[in-house]
Amino acid sequence: MNESVSFLDSWFVWRDAIIVAVIAAATLSYLGVWIVLKRVVYVPLALSQVSSAGVVLSFFLCGLFDMHETASLPDPTWMALFLALLAAGYFARQGQESNNATVVAYLISSVAALLLAGFIRQDLHDVQSILFGSAVLVETVQIVNVGAAAALVAVVHIVFYRRFLFASYDPDTAGASGIPVYRYEVLIYVTVAVAISAATRAIGALPAFGFAVLPAMAALRLARSMSAAFVVATLIGVVCAALGYYLSFVLELPTGAAMVGLAGATYLASTVRHLRRGSLR
Repeated sequence: MNESVSFLDSWFVWRDAIIVAVIAAATLSYLGVWIVLKRVVYVPLALSQVSSAGVVLSFFLCGLFDMHETASLPDPTWMALFLALLAAGYFARQGQESNNATVVAYLISSVAALLLAGFIRQDLHDVQSILFGSAVLVETVQIVNVGAAAALVAVVHIVFYRRFLFASYDPDTAGASGIPVYRYEVLIYVTVAVAISAATRAIGALPAFGFAVLPAMAALRLARSMSAAFVVATLIGVVCAALGYYLSFVLELPTGAAMVGLAGATYLASTVRHLRRGSLR
């Protein structure tokens, strides 16, 4: 524990990182409900790894052409988003049969990230921070990037919420009613890809995947309605993100692991509660 400097005294160091983590956690936890309900929990894992590969590829290209990140080559955020969108479109076409595609995408992107990282020297520390999360290396611009992604997700889901729900729960009836099911499937996956790519660039692949799955799984056990599940999942994500940063400072823990660990503990607690309720019936 750091006794010389308190958490509040060093708030100026943590401020941007906490803001970004809370926004990312809220967005991904909300989207996670859709992911869990559609039984495609491997999709955010694959998308987070594809985004990571995009980040590494961007650094590799900058080094290959002896250019800096601020030059004309794509910023890591845009490269991560581009690759994530390509993957999202393919996963959407596969539907619930996308397990094989997501596993292949995860493995290929993991191998690509590891191989390309071997050619990156000057920016290797930055790449490690992006892939595994960092407590203090979050740039202020990431508030804009993650905030813009969250705003886009919010607008799209507010406008198309009922159609998303109809197309996801009963795609056959929705298609017979004239609703373009595939188009809305793609749109859901695109919002997931946008959120995952922005979060991966800001807080790391591990927290991005963790927030896209664990809060939603816990919320679906605790909530009694769909609308409540979205709210509970979002609240769990926000609390775990903020509290995870605090615990990482007080207990000197890895920040990404602390946040995901809290989300995992919440899921385990919800599972225990669910089992106890089931045994009482």
